Amino acid sequence: MKRRRVALISFVIPFLILFLTLSGTAHADFQTGWTAYQEGNFTRALSAWRPMAEAGDARSQFNIGNMYDRGRGVAADRGLAITWWRKAADRGYARAQYNLANSLIAGDGVTRDYGAAVKWLTLASQQGFARSQYKLGKMYSNGLGVPRDQSMAFHWFEKAADQGMVRAQYNLGKMYRDGIGAEMDIKKAVKWYREAALQGYAKSQSSLSIRYANGEGVARDMVEALVWATRAADQGLERAKKYRLKLIGKMKPAQIAAAEKRLAR
Repeated sequence: MKRRRVALISFVIPFLILFLTLSGTAHADFQTGWTAYQEGNFTRALSAWRPMAEAGDARSQFNIGNMYDRGRGVAADRGLAITWWRKAADRGYARAQYNLANSLIAGDGVTRDYGAAVKWLTLASQQGFARSQYKLGKMYSNGLGVPRDQSMAFHWFEKAADQGMVRAQYNLGKMYRDGIGAEMDIKKAVKWYREAALQGYAKSQSSLSIRYANGEGVARDMVEALVWATRAADQGLERAKKYRLKLIGKMKPAQIAAAEKRLAR
């Protein structure tokens, strides 16, 4: 029995060493391509990645797809971009699945197919890819490629929001505010508006301003309302600009000065 184990170990170890060596070589080749790409040497990046892509490396396939999509080192060709993304998507690469889904939604370089887009978005979302989770939430919310289902929309928005995606956080705030896909909960709406607002998302900043001005889900605070309206307005959000003027018309000079002081911090 002992001799059999020794023989087995002697048989396995050379193959393990070979596997690790090849893995290390592949990583080095990919990194060579990535360094060249970052430096703007797209021809060298393509030379490093193409053999790996043709051998089935999903990261390289995805990156070559991006190069064809953007015309970097090659003539721009959306069709070839999609071909390479599909190869990577078939190998389970979430970013490629997401790009392929977006192409199918837009009908850009491929026939529009919402059902197929949902399939790829679902596969990427199940891997935890936040952008895909958000987009899948939108598909369920609008009934594109799937029956309209606000509970499923809420589910995927929440997944993406938990990873810090501002648009998902904003949509979650709206759903809690209106009781869509979940029970109405203004305090939770404020929580998610704040999460996105703190990351600089203008629509959430505007919505948070309204909650403070009306005392909805949070103690009424006109100064804080003006602060958030101003931050949104400064980003060019038209409705925030109008709401800011409306707030100023209702506030005392001391309150306006206090808001300006907070904004200057």
